Amino acid sequence: MLHCICDASKPAEYLTCGNLISENGFMHLSRTLDFFVLILVQEGTLHICQDNRACDVDPGEFFVLFPGITHYGYKPSHGYLSYCWVHFALPGTPADTVKNLPHSAGIYQQAQDLPLTDAFSAEQVFLPEHGRISPEKRSQLLFLQLLDLAKRSSYQRTWSCRHALNLLLLEISREYLQAEHFGQDLLPTAVQDIIEWVQSHFDQPLTVSGLAEKFGYHPTYLSALIKQYTGYPLVTYINRTRISVSKNLLNSHSLTIRQISSMCGFADEKHFMKLFRQFEGMTPTQYRKAFDQKKINTL
Repeated sequence: MLHCICDASKPAEYLTCGNLISENGFMHLSRTLDFFVLILVQEGTLHICQDNRACDVDPGEFFVLFPGITHYGYKPSHGYLSYCWVHFALPGTPADTVKNLPHSAGIYQQAQDLPLTDAFSAEQVFLPEHGRISPEKRSQLLFLQLLDLAKRSSYQRTWSCRHALNLLLLEISREYLQAEHFGQDLLPTAVQDIIEWVQSHFDQPLTVSGLAEKFGYHPTYLSALIKQYTGYPLVTYINRTRISVSKNLLNSHSLTIRQISSMCGFADEKHFMKLFRQFEGMTPTQYRKAFDQKKINTL
């Protein structure tokens, strides 16, 4: 698998970004670029091939296109497809020379089963060719913020876009390592099971007593256990999970606040709005308006 490993103290250069939307049958062009492309799929499945390896990128997953390597769609998408994309270059590798990236510099590496302990430190950004972000989807929200900033700047290369890009790269790196490698190993199996249940059933009625009975714990102990590993008591963790999901649904203007509230498991729309303001510092409507500008285009 290809890996991008770069020094976090040397920001990547933002080039351009956008949001691809296809109703059906999208198939990526065959190209060889001289810069990196980061793709984050929101809906549908992107079927893409790079370095003669086919990959299906599903919602909540990202894919990195590498410079100097041919990529192409190997079959058309089925149904609706939406993904965010951003073009960027790494420091010391201008667009006209990026094909000759110095492997010894540790900026661009191709490896099989690259050990994370050898590849990553707190001062580096580690991006594999393909990975999944965390269920909270902070990376997706940062991506939407980047799209909004770029739209407001008429898609010029601004410092705000560059900073937003690098924050996005750091967050995806952190989420990937935590969700796919570190986080699961640190959580006891019982805690993993409870967290996964909450994330899979957030739209249903959930109570501490109900979960405690289901998983065989005393309610007080269960809440304390979840707080030990997530930083939040169980009720707060449930509500934060629901609010995180609601932020993604707010990107769709076809859904009303009441519909989103119900879809996220809130029986009371006013309670949803109160919690949203408490956690996010703004109302759902204000949040929806904050990131509603983005470039809809082909990659």
